[in-house]
Amino acid sequence: MESRIREISAIRVTIGRAKLARDGKSVQKIFEVLERCLIPCECMAINIDWLAIVVRKSESGKIDGFITRLKAELGGTSIEINGEVRLLYIEQGLFSTRRIGIIVSSLSMEDIEINMQRYVRCEDRLVIGVSVEDVNKAHRILRGILDSGYKV
Repeated sequence: MESRIREISAIRVTIGRAKLARDGKSVQKIFEVLERCLIPCECMAINIDWLAIVVRKSESGKIDGFITRLKAELGGTSIEINGEVRLLYIEQGLFSTRRIGIIVSSLSMEDIEINMQRYVRCEDRLVIGVSVEDVNKAHRILRGILDSGYKV
């Protein structure tokens, strides 16, 4: 079966709060509010003072309500919308650790910054987030690796 690459527009949102990474209840509250607002998201990164998520652009109309509700329920929180990213869903890639490494290193060697990456083993799906500017170049590189027939 041939691998497919689907592209989804998303928005990066950064939620800031002092020592957030050490405050499990606050992180849990953030995801509870996202769930109540019916906003599916991916966690991109967590740092000591912030949590970055990506939300599908089709769900962006719900972000203002989320911001209002989260600030009311979790004081001392700052929320920034950091712009658009593209999520590339690579399906049926016959992934191994080595093949994922080749994909990631090939993108990196071509100066494509990977904003996020996630492998879903049970669905044989790799999700990679790249900038809007790099999406066409990333598609070409990914298609070259997937079409090469080189199984690792």
